[in-house]
Amino acid sequence: MEFSTEETSSILKFYSVQKNRLVGELKHVDQMLRKLKGESQDKETGVLLTQTGSKARKRGPKSVWGKFILEQLNEKNQPLRYNDLIALAMAVKGSGAKEHSKVRASILNSAFRLRAIQGRIVTVGEDGKKDKFIVSRNWVDDDGYIRKSDLKYLSEEHGFTPKRVDVSEMPQARYAEDLV
Repeated sequence: MEFSTEETSSILKFYSVQKNRLVGELKHVDQMLRKLKGESQDKETGVLLTQTGSKARKRGPKSVWGKFILEQLNEKNQPLRYNDLIALAMAVKGSGAKEHSKVRASILNSAFRLRAIQGRIVTVGEDGKKDKFIVSRNWVDDDGYIRKSDLKYLSEEHGFTPKRVDVSEMPQARYAEDLV
């Protein structure tokens, strides 16, 4: 079979429209099946679902500090200590010494949420040392080791040899916006 370019483009357009229509119908069917079965999580992503079967969204105000932590990790592209983050926040915000305890508390709370609830950051430590570094979850491989460049940075700059992270204990994202 041979088609002219005009026929080919019309056939492509027809099947693209059909595909989009069928994908939409399949999403609707999946949503109805989830509703009828009473499932509370999406099987593919593990995201929480509402009673209507749609993906749940976080409620309430979003922390500016969580976004700040992720931006600083991406900008610096290396592990950061909590004290480093607090110093950066104080410099960016231009706050005086009076605000230090509030900024520190906000950074620690946001880091906890990012680590324990959203699973977007990980803390790496060294046996026998109190000092911990924050790394992005994307920088940790499936075996629990951080990137080679980060290992080199930590050993050369800080004399720090992080232990392996237990990947099985890392939380999975519960909301669709955390999957980004």
